[in-house]
Amino acid sequence: MPNLVELFGAVSLFAKLTMAVAFATFGLAVSYAFRPTVLKLTVMRPVSLATIFAIICALFAGWIAVLQRTAATPDGHLPVSALSQGISETLITGFVCFGLLAAAWLVIGMGMLRRGMVDAG
Repeated sequence: MPNLVELFGAVSLFAKLTMAVAFATFGLAVSYAFRPTVLKLTVMRPVSLATIFAIICALFAGWIAVLQRTAATPDGHLPVSALSQGISETLITGFVCFGLLAAAWLVIGMGMLRRGMVDAG
């Protein structure tokens, strides 16, 4: 099983930029947890939405690259192993970014508890 450095090296620049958006969203959530303000919470919602759209765009871009590679072969057939590898490389981005987004909203929940914004009843 490859390590994280190898996995990160396998993804495209576009996927790395998408991951940067997800890390920025997570950073905003951590910032909110330490100093909860309404402004940070208000900004978190559109930033999360932008992260979701970036993830979807990165997935489609990866699938397009895999399909272009299939079309570039002389007979139009791509070995199953190469196809599986290409699809898995695109899914790495979605896995990492959606995981960061989920973690970000858990951290936001902790910040809301800290601020007393959660109704217990």
